[in-house]
Amino acid sequence: MRWYTPAFALILLPFAAVVAEAQTGSLEDRIKALEMKAEGSKPSGDALAVSYDDGLWFRAANGAIEGRLGAFVLTHYTTHVHLNEADGKTDGFTAKEAALEFSARLWKAWEIYLRPLVEPGGTILDYGWVEFNKWDFLRIRAGVDKEPFSPETLEDIRWGDLPEDSLMSLLTPDKDLGVRVFGDLLDGTISYAAGVYNGNGLTNADNNSDKEVCGRLVIRPGATSSVEAIRHLSIGGSLSRGRENIAGAEPFEFEALATGTTYHNLTAGVAPGLTSFEIDGKATRAGADLTWVWGPLSVKGEWIWYKSRMEFSDDHTNFRAHGYYGLVGFWLLGSTRENNHRPEIKKPLFAGGIGDVQVVVRASRVAIDDTFEERGLGSGSRNVNEYAFGANWYPNSHVRISAMFVHYKYDQKSSRRLLTANGRTLDDENAVIIRAQIDF
Repeated sequence: MRWYTPAFALILLPFAAVVAEAQTGSLEDRIKALEMKAEGSKPSGDALAVSYDDGLWFRAANGAIEGRLGAFVLTHYTTHVHLNEADGKTDGFTAKEAALEFSARLWKAWEIYLRPLVEPGGTILDYGWVEFNKWDFLRIRAGVDKEPFSPETLEDIRWGDLPEDSLMSLLTPDKDLGVRVFGDLLDGTISYAAGVYNGNGLTNADNNSDKEVCGRLVIRPGATSSVEAIRHLSIGGSLSRGRENIAGAEPFEFEALATGTTYHNLTAGVAPGLTSFEIDGKATRAGADLTWVWGPLSVKGEWIWYKSRMEFSDDHTNFRAHGYYGLVGFWLLGSTRENNHRPEIKKPLFAGGIGDVQVVVRASRVAIDDTFEERGLGSGSRNVNEYAFGANWYPNSHVRISAMFVHYKYDQKSSRRLLTANGRTLDDENAVIIRAQIDF
């Protein structure tokens, strides 16, 4: 026999002993031993199970904690059609937004949410809050979040019907640091939210002790109905009011979202440090909105009114503006999407279909009661109209390719007409935006 036979026998000896031991004793003893072994292999109460379902989920066996990890990337390509570098317009790609998402719910009562935004210059906290949500009728959230005001602004950047928001969104509050109380009543028929915020947004440090309060009420008359036509009908109203006291501020600057054109700003040649303008008083926003989704059809509309009290050389006056938009969208192959939710694609690509295409049309307007122009500090268009058309192709619920054409029509009064970088009159402009998006 070869030299390695004894060594091989020594290796097998422990296994043979185990087998021999397993064969000893009664059948009942052996079954009991196997049951004990299987019981010991089960996860303990705090063990985590990992699964994928609209994100990577981590769940404890005892239900004490569950968490989700996700990510998304949005890129835009914008072309300005008949304008070019000589006009100050450059076609090109934009890294619109790229972010990670992490949420965790503890003991079925507490939740944390973090969304770091990845930018070329570094990473910033886009959202971050902690929430007590044991009951649907009473939730409390504190941290960086959007103020509960406009449905269009509240909608996540991934789910907007078009790659860019309407002009009306220029008058809405955005993300801020604060706390809010919110919830659903009567099985979701009524939703409410009320919060207190710094009132400065996230672009500047909080520079005064005055805060902004914001409230929103939504009625869904068909929330509990079996009639599909009214189940996703929402009628809402919002109100925000804050006291501001900011010395050395500059007049409001308005920019067309899709093209970046500043159409209302400080008069050229007026040094910002030499103006006598300051915000000194109450800023008020009021809004009304309607959202209706019926299968593949969606109809949305909002109206917002804004007023801010200001001081010019110790003389107080009010700045006023209002805006609105209307939108209609339709899925060609019968898919649907509730407001601020991921779409439900009925026939995804590579699963018996080609995905689905949503066609969207929108019109919006912002009108300014221009106190700045009357005081000789402001210039540019008071009234701007937007007309937009777009199509969103979703191969599945996680991938989106969009094309949007937008036309802006500016105020053509001679004293307010805009000029391009090379001195051309800019009465209107067009742009085409292509979006590529993927998320999980």
